[in-house]
Formats: sequence, C-alpha cells, structure tokens
Amino acid sequence: MNAVKAQQMAPTAAARIQPSKHIPRHAMVWSKRLTEIVECLEKERTPEWQIGLVIQDVFKKGVSSPSAINRVPQGVRDVLSARFGESLSPLRVLEQGSADFAHKFLLESRQDGGKIEAVGLDFRSHTSLCVSSQIGCAFNCSFCATGKLGLKRQLSVDEIVGQVLTFRATGNVVDSVSFMGMGEPLANPKIFNAISVLTDPQLVGLSARRMSISTIGIIPGLVKLTELHPQANVAYSLHSPFPEEREKIMPIQKVYPFAKVFDVLDDRIKRTGRRIWISYLLLKGINDTERHARALAQLIKDRPKQTSYLYHVNLLPYNEARDVSTAFKRCEDWNQFQAILNNEGITTSFRNSFGRSIDAACGQLYATYEAKNALKSKPV
Repeated sequence: MNAVKAQQMAPTAAARIQPSKHIPRHAMVWSKRLTEIVECLEKERTPEWQIGLVIQDVFKKGVSSPSAINRVPQGVRDVLSARFGESLSPLRVLEQGSADFAHKFLLESRQDGGKIEAVGLDFRSHTSLCVSSQIGCAFNCSFCATGKLGLKRQLSVDEIVGQVLTFRATGNVVDSVSFMGMGEPLANPKIFNAISVLTDPQLVGLSARRMSISTIGIIPGLVKLTELHPQANVAYSLHSPFPEEREKIMPIQKVYPFAKVFDVLDDRIKRTGRRIWISYLLLKGINDTERHARALAQLIKDRPKQTSYLYHVNLLPYNEARDVSTAFKRCEDWNQFQAILNNEGITTSFRNSFGRSIDAACGQLYATYEAKNALKSKPV
C-alpha cells in the first residue's frame, strides 16, 4: 500500500474519538482539566455514567471540592482527591466584595499565584459576568489602569472558564459572559476554546449569543472569531473618530487602523447578521465635543447600507484609577453627545458604571489591588 493511500485511509483525530452520551470527548481537546478528570477516572475503571456526573457537577454547577460531588461513590471522590487535592479548580478565591450592583472576585491561579479579577454585574433582568483573558495587558491604552501593568501572561482555557465556575459555585446565576476584564481577549489564542467550553451543552452550557467579546480591534482575531463563533457579540473599542487622536490614546491604531477594522466588522455583519457594538469612552475635554459626535455619526453612516444600521454606539463613563494620567476626567454631561448621535440616526445606549466603590469598574481591575498592597508593604 503506498503512502498516499495509507494516509487517506488513516482515521482523523475526530473520527478516533468514540461518541459518549456521558463524556463530552470532543471537548477534551479544549480543556486540559476536563481531560485530566476523564483520564484519571478511566484509569481506575470508573463507569462512564459516574464520570459524566462528575463532569456535570464541575462544569455546570461549579463544584470544585471532590468531597462535595456527592452523586458518586466515595471511592470516586477519593480518586479525585488523590489526584487533584482539595480542589478541582485552577483558581482560588482571595477576596470578594459587593456594592453598586457589582460583585467582585479577586482570584489567584494555583499554577503561579497570578492575580485575576472577575466581576458580576446585576442588571436586575439578568446577571452578566465580566471575565479576564490575560494577566495585565500589552497594549498600553493611556486611559486604562490595567495597561500600565504590561502583559504578565495569557490565561489558560481552564483559568478563563474557572472564573465563571467560581461565580456559579457561590450560588450566583450567570446569564451571560463578557470578555471585558483584564487583557485583550483576541490577543489570547486560548479564548476561542474557552468560548467553546462555555457554550458546549454538555459543559457550561451558555448560549453563544450570551458571549460578548470586547476588543481594541485585533484583525486576525476578529476574522477567526467570525469563523469559529459567528453568534458571539462583538464590542469594538473605538474612543475617537479621528485616527491621529485615537493613536495618541490607543497605540493599537498604528497597527490596526480603525478604517481596516471596520471593513472586517462589515464582513462579520454580512456573514452573521449580528449587531456590532461600538464602545466609546467619554473623556472630558478630549473626545466628548460636538465635533467628535458628528464625526462618529458620519463614520458609521459611511459604512455600506446593508451593514451601517447594525452598528450601535455604547457610551461609557470614565472611571478614574491609580497610575493613570490625571489628564483624563469623567464627562458628566453626556446627554448632548448622545442626542447628536440619535439625531443623526445612530442607535445608542449609555452604560452606567458598576462597582466604583469597590474598585470593580472597567479599567480599575487588579492595578488598584496592586497599588493598595504596595502602600501596605511600604515601611512607615
């Protein structure tokens, strides 16, 4: 048999995976922790239906302690404890606090002690969990506290998913997930598998339409997101309709100019029919003038007719944070800016800030915690 024919007859990796109604084997390529749980229990010849119960408790309920998985025999729990210790989660809770309809978790990676923050936002009609995708961020947007840290490292699939499971484990309901915490989601290749785990019906089981990815405009990531997760929501952080001005506050403009990003977003709309959110942070005296509002409206109106109506501008209040230039101030008079957009036919919304009193609002995560610790450790 020649090599070409042999290669054609060889089963693919997907074909070699035996289907199981109890074990989501297709998802083992996404999650290292899922793979470890399955392999650990199969080694001890645990019945598939019992392995399935363990997976349900861990990924649907957020149960992290092996001893708390009480739907399986003690022997199964003992096997898990021997392999994973006291917790199946890659994260531990360091601090948590609630205020202003926000619930903040400061988490620590069991791998290396890296600090991660996740914030639950109570909109009354639903609860959204804002998760981090990186520790720190490499893109240094001048108004963002997290960007001042630089990029420490990428989060793994299980560390991203673990934020959702931790929130569920404390009795909280998660209706939707927003990738708007620390880091640029589309700069972390693990984000795509994390979304797969979060939306798989045998695992976390959230709807793909309940996933929102906030990005500064990483074009290769946007293209891949459209291919792999076309139903996820996209929020593009623009913050200025003028290229030179945007470049000053967001250096990414040099690499991925918004003119090119909008072309990619247009293509996503044509392929999916899904709305695109344009995030616009109002900075007093910098980007909140009538000139900015009219230019922003024109930028959207200039898009092709079949896509322009699916752009929605979400106006954001600025949250002052430590280690960020004092030149940035909160714009309190946003009504006029919004009115101009509305009069130009642009649909808009204004997102109130959550959790400012517990340093949980966007742009304040982690960096504020580090600053507080530095003050505590400083000799008197």
